[in-house]
Amino acid sequence: MIKKTTLVLMLCLLLTPSVGYSHHHHGDAALAWGLTGLFIGSMLTAAAYRPPVVYAAPPAVYRPPVYAYAPSVPPGSCRWERYVLDGYGRALLDPYGRPIKEYTIGPCDYPPPY
Repeated sequence: MIKKTTLVLMLCLLLTPSVGYSHHHHGDAALAWGLTGLFIGSMLTAAAYRPPVVYAAPPAVYRPPVYAYAPSVPPGSCRWERYVLDGYGRALLDPYGRPIKEYTIGPCDYPPPY
């Protein structure tokens, strides 16, 4: 972006009106017109070439592993199961027409953070 801005500024400096264009009608107004053009061109360039928005990475969230089968449960833990839903909130079905479940192991006090 700095290279483009510098290029536009140099181009504006090279294309500023000189005394030859004024034909002795404007006097010192050519410098004012040139600097005004430089300022407006710089503002337009800065508005047109904005850097892309960069978002911070989301914080890492621990998710318990999800199983497609009923895993063995160690003592002191519970097996949680839920139906797999599509984007519309409907349960997905296997080829036999039964809803698909997924399982995870976690504490018995509260459900896992799916």
